[in-house]
Amino acid sequence: MGVNCMQTARVQAAVATVWRQPKLRSIDNGALANDGLAAWTGQMSDADTLGLEKDNLLVTQALFNDPVLVDRVVDGWAYSYVISQTDARHPKGYPGWIWAPQLSMTELPVQTGPTVTVRQPFTPLLRPDGSTLLQLSLGTELAVVSSADRLYDLVQTPLGIGKVAKRATQFSFATKDISRGQTLVQLGTTLLDLRYLWGGTSAYGYDCSGFMYGLHRCIGVTLARDVSEQVTQGTTVALADAQPGDLCFFAHNHGQGALHHVAMVASEGWLLHAPTPGKHITYLQLSATYLQDELVTIKRNW
Repeated sequence: MGVNCMQTARVQAAVATVWRQPKLRSIDNGALANDGLAAWTGQMSDADTLGLEKDNLLVTQALFNDPVLVDRVVDGWAYSYVISQTDARHPKGYPGWIWAPQLSMTELPVQTGPTVTVRQPFTPLLRPDGSTLLQLSLGTELAVVSSADRLYDLVQTPLGIGKVAKRATQFSFATKDISRGQTLVQLGTTLLDLRYLWGGTSAYGYDCSGFMYGLHRCIGVTLARDVSEQVTQGTTVALADAQPGDLCFFAHNHGQGALHHVAMVASEGWLLHAPTPGKHITYLQLSATYLQDELVTIKRNW
């Protein structure tokens, strides 16, 4: 049975995974939980994560409170557009199937005041009484209702009013004397050794472009979701002038073919990236890898 809606909803799961088709492997049922993806990602073998790419099962993820436009609901699945993730082919947002219980159709009060962004890999969303509702991922954005408390902000969420520790919406390192590009790198290093997740945009796992999308989100820059569109954004920078936080784009066939990867300049000659399924977020030395021959352009968005 299907229902057409064209209604704006909010993600009420810690992370909502967006699938190409509403047909999952048995191991992927854990991704339908509202309280986080730790059990799902933790039980997958490297072969399981490779299967997500091989069979192109997963397209992206949306974080708690992200708005999505629901086109229709079929057998418990919502065909939706993730509004905050740009996609030139789909002006409404990044499309795919979301498990409907991960969405809230309740209309939230209009908030015109300040917002906060989670800048730690994970932090609990608390009820007003201090009990835990969910573990929020890096990059989650919430409207502030009140910041009078010295330690917590009261925030508006699809689950009602909640509390988030102010320290969780601040960087865990000093930013006063570093550039925004260096801030991106410093933030990225807090995720070193995190296993790659095809389609991932959360601290449970990222793909290469999702990693860059998520980091930029934490400094207030809206980057496109995919490499093919990220490469069109920002200011072009020569390799000799590249600085930490700049993005390097790579294409097959010695840089003449299809784009396939993005990595961030970490320091002179070194990049930070989410490599491929089965691998982990790490550094690489550009001159010591085949990617040196596939470099297409470098872009700065900070």
